[in-house]
Amino acid sequence: MAITTKRKRGTVSYKEPSSAEDLSESSEYEHTPRRKRPAPSRRSARHQANDDDSSRQTTPERSPALEPSRKKHKESRTRRHRKVSYKDISSDEEEDPDADFEVPEKHVRTTQRRVKASAVPSPRPQRREKARERGRSKQKLVIGRIRKPNQAPGAAPEAISIPSDGHKPAWQFLPYHILLQIFVYASHPLHDENVKPTTSIPWLVQVARLCSTFTKPALTALYRNPPIFAMRQTRRDLVHHLIQPPSGVHKDYQVMPKRLTLDATQMSTLTDPTHSVADLAALVKSLTTLREIDIFDPIDRPPFRGRLRRARRWVYPDELFAALRETELRLRSWRWNSMFCQRGPLWMKSIHGDQAFQSLRELTLVKYHPEPSREDEDDDEGNSEPTMEELIGSALAVLPNLRSLAFETCGIVRGRLLPLLPTNLISLSIVNCGELLSDALSSFLTTHGAHLEELILHHNQALDLSFLVDLKQSCPKLEVLRMDTTYYSSLVMSSDNEPLYESLLGENEVPTWPATLRTLDMQYLRKWDSTAASNFFQSLIDSAEELPDLQDLTIIAMVDTDWRQRAEFRRKWSATFQAVFARKWEPPNPHLASLKAYRLWKEKQVSSQIQPPQVEEEEKVDSFVEGVTEELAKPQAAEESDSDAPLVSRRKRQDEQWGSTRLRSRAKANASYDEELEDSESEQDVEDVEKVSFVQGRCHTVIFRIDNFRPREEIYAEADFLDAEPSGDDEWNGNDEANDEGGYAW
Repeated sequence: MAITTKRKRGTVSYKEPSSAEDLSESSEYEHTPRRKRPAPSRRSARHQANDDDSSRQTTPERSPALEPSRKKHKESRTRRHRKVSYKDISSDEEEDPDADFEVPEKHVRTTQRRVKASAVPSPRPQRREKARERGRSKQKLVIGRIRKPNQAPGAAPEAISIPSDGHKPAWQFLPYHILLQIFVYASHPLHDENVKPTTSIPWLVQVARLCSTFTKPALTALYRNPPIFAMRQTRRDLVHHLIQPPSGVHKDYQVMPKRLTLDATQMSTLTDPTHSVADLAALVKSLTTLREIDIFDPIDRPPFRGRLRRARRWVYPDELFAALRETELRLRSWRWNSMFCQRGPLWMKSIHGDQAFQSLRELTLVKYHPEPSREDEDDDEGNSEPTMEELIGSALAVLPNLRSLAFETCGIVRGRLLPLLPTNLISLSIVNCGELLSDALSSFLTTHGAHLEELILHHNQALDLSFLVDLKQSCPKLEVLRMDTTYYSSLVMSSDNEPLYESLLGENEVPTWPATLRTLDMQYLRKWDSTAASNFFQSLIDSAEELPDLQDLTIIAMVDTDWRQRAEFRRKWSATFQAVFARKWEPPNPHLASLKAYRLWKEKQVSSQIQPPQVEEEEKVDSFVEGVTEELAKPQAAEESDSDAPLVSRRKRQDEQWGSTRLRSRAKANASYDEELEDSESEQDVEDVEKVSFVQGRCHTVIFRIDNFRPREEIYAEADFLDAEPSGDDEWNGNDEANDEGGYAW
């Protein structure tokens, strides 16, 4: 048998002991000696020397230094069996090249503190620890620590000192109606669009407890539209508090509410599943000053898609309308949803005949579609059954005071229904009605638009702008025109949100605008060429003299042209709209900041009239350009007072004065190019402005944007692409800190 020279290696276990095993082994180590496992043969001399040193220090003999402290052995044992942390190291923290895993910081700090306090020297060498501390970044590996922002936050603006006499107004003696307006303005809104409570609710409660004079106006602002569904846990208590207030209260809470906003998907749990209907009827009976009731469904908002799973259907209870008949309420606003109505339009017509609905001024119809069985039938003279459009028209005809009408996601809004609408409408809103065409709307405005003051057309996929050609003649009293051409797909995975018209506006169609127009909001206009867009924009410029009341102008459009032509198009029309409609900004009068400031200003005027004004030798230059000091501005004002160059170019010239004569300054090389570019742009702007025949100059809001932006349901901004935690790495300034020896520059 051949003799082999290969040495046998001892069995090595890579099993990671648990915490219980650590404690058991450490306890055995304290009382019974343990034999050191022989080191493997394939180890360097440095590791073997370290093992020899550690074996000499950890002798089984009991020494006086090891007996009294039991925690020291646990510390050394814990240092030997480290807990593995699988935490990912971020990009701004340097990875330790000597260790695959890192010890949690809390454990490392505790261990190092106790080892330093101990008299027993550490068995491990300090060379690797020093190298690790030297190469590691100063930022600690702490989960959830606050990162430094990418940019240092700007300095807080200096507070402007306002002269004051020190007299505090007596807020507690203000009249009730003034305090009510203040609290309503300061607390709006009480809940967001998702019926989630805002901080205004607890603020109003605190203000009501602050002073006896504030109690009634603060509670009135809170209960004017009681946030029933915004308060999840105390909803039942709030409803019962309004139905039956506690005895002995000084305020009558039942006369405060004016409007009820109720979520139909949670009406079954208004108070409890058993008494919700009865409590709703009792709530309506108790509120004697109620004027508006809005029972809505959150799914009816954009993107106007149904639920993925079927929810419990809620319907209008008969007890609600019976309670309205028993009261003396006169409603002004109501919302009908076909999904909550078990009966047809004839029942709706009978409800409109009640005394509570005869005073309606605003009505909203949601999800009313034509009957599918009658859709494919031809119009026959012998067919005596009324259509859905005719039934809805007859139901609206019994409301004598109706002035505002809104349709949301209704398929009946088309040529058959529009002629049946009331002729005395002041406001008309049509939202997400895909059957509405421009020809039908133009015919309706010709016959029914004489009293129309507000027209809102949002998300109507088949509606173009052809009706604007006769808008001035058909709607002479129109003040507000809003139109959003953003469309939504019927399904999440489908892509049927493109416009259904061939062209938004024809090349030969020129819009006309009523002289009473105050607000014009046209967003995401697209699917037209540059000629039609120019006709649209030029019609507004030509009508500027006839639009004295226009104050809010918003136009966001896309033009299908080359990017160079689009840039020229944007530059030309943006400068023109700003020059024609934008109001020149005038700073507020600083002398009206307080009564004392106004008094001092008047005294100064009187003294200036008595004594002739003396010219001061040193006058401060009113410069808003950062980096230009007063000393540099004085010779600059003397030399370049007649210059048309912008202030930025002047600042560059000041920065060049300190440079050496040996090398040409880079700023001086770029100054001439920048000035030529700015001069050419200013000349072109002047030429465009000179073509304008009239400057209206009364719009406080002018938003004009032309780009190739495609509207989407979810519009992402810059904040959506940033990291959740901003990086803490700053740019290296060229100076190394003294305590960071051996580190890196990045």
